[in-house]
Amino acid sequence: MQAGLSTLNAPAPRVVLPYYGFGAIAFLISGIILFIAAPDMINHYLSPKLLSLTHLLVLGWISMIIFGALYQLIPVVMEVKLYSERLALITFFLFGTGILILVWSFWFFKFQRSIGLEIGGVLLILTVMLFAVNMFKSALKTERRNIENGFIVTSIVYLMLTVILGFLMVLNFMVPFIPRSHLDLLKLHAHLGMIGWFLLLVIGVASKLMPMFLIVHKLPVKLLSYSFYLINAGLILLALAFYFYPKSLVLTAFSLLILAGILFFLRFVFIAFKKRIRRKLDIGMRFSALAFILLFISLLLGVVSVLSPGIIGKFQVRLEIIYGVLIILGFFTSLILGQTYKTLPFIIWLQKYQSKVGKEKTPLPMELYSEKVAVLHFWTYLAGLILLITGILFASSLVIRIAAIIFIVTGLLYNYNVFKIILHKALHE
Repeated sequence: MQAGLSTLNAPAPRVVLPYYGFGAIAFLISGIILFIAAPDMINHYLSPKLLSLTHLLVLGWISMIIFGALYQLIPVVMEVKLYSERLALITFFLFGTGILILVWSFWFFKFQRSIGLEIGGVLLILTVMLFAVNMFKSALKTERRNIENGFIVTSIVYLMLTVILGFLMVLNFMVPFIPRSHLDLLKLHAHLGMIGWFLLLVIGVASKLMPMFLIVHKLPVKLLSYSFYLINAGLILLALAFYFYPKSLVLTAFSLLILAGILFFLRFVFIAFKKRIRRKLDIGMRFSALAFILLFISLLLGVVSVLSPGIIGKFQVRLEIIYGVLIILGFFTSLILGQTYKTLPFIIWLQKYQSKVGKEKTPLPMELYSEKVAVLHFWTYLAGLILLITGILFASSLVIRIAAIIFIVTGLLYNYNVFKIILHKALHE
């Protein structure tokens, strides 16, 4: 988002910053909820507290930050003006309200009719539709038709499908009308969101920005094309299998298509890191490198989980929970923690200092936050993640609670840096 990208089309910071602020606070609160819901992290899929925690992480933390980042990045990457900044602000208030209602309602969910879930679900569907309109209207104006943009646009389609299916599942809890088990529907919902929405989006954005951050040229873009078609084919077939024929062999075959697509992307990432001119990784790229390592580990665990249902007994459910943790609190969280330091400081720097370049001394974007604090929460985050996985694997609520405390510390440190950046005052203000 720095060298090599025009910032003339970037939206006003007031459009983007609320998303980062909300997301940072949601991440901190997630640590507190994790501490309370620790016993539910063992051998459970559908406990109310776990549903509440998952949706706060997926919507309030990951999706909220991604929405804000996309409002900043789409105009810059596609070289178009955002279709509507006002619509982006409206989306924030609808999204934030819907998340709060949904998370609160899930906490007290009794697997029967819930007005709160219905209201929250409607607000989220409305939010996603408005967000999609803003993104598609913006994307249609671009003359850049490339595979990276294809990933981004396709991911938004999956986001709409994920939210609609989630709402139908809530209704199905109250008045069953879908002739499939809740567990199969949950897995379908999770894979549409995690792979279709988040992962495709990450690939599209990362494949565009990472070469710039690392300063690397002439990467094999054909690997991205292979990745795009394999992941989409595998996900569509997997979704159909979850609904119509959720047999282990079939799920495994289609999962391997997705795995192959992801491996092509990881090959692209590996080549980018290997060829990089900027050898030393800053804290943002260290988090990103860790994220891709966690993605690879989670893929291996996902394959084991699909290949051996029931074979490893009581550990089967725990491994599946760990798989979800490695995706949500591992890959996506590590990536967002790192990319916050690549995007947010630059947004503020543009607002405060772009017009002063060459006229007076200006700080670098990285000087808007404390690198010592960022490095510290890198290590607390990693320690918390390792302890959380250990606690789930060995069914220890105590270890999970210790991990939660460390995640709370991570959240406090991260919030300190985020709001230090957002509230930054220019040198002569």
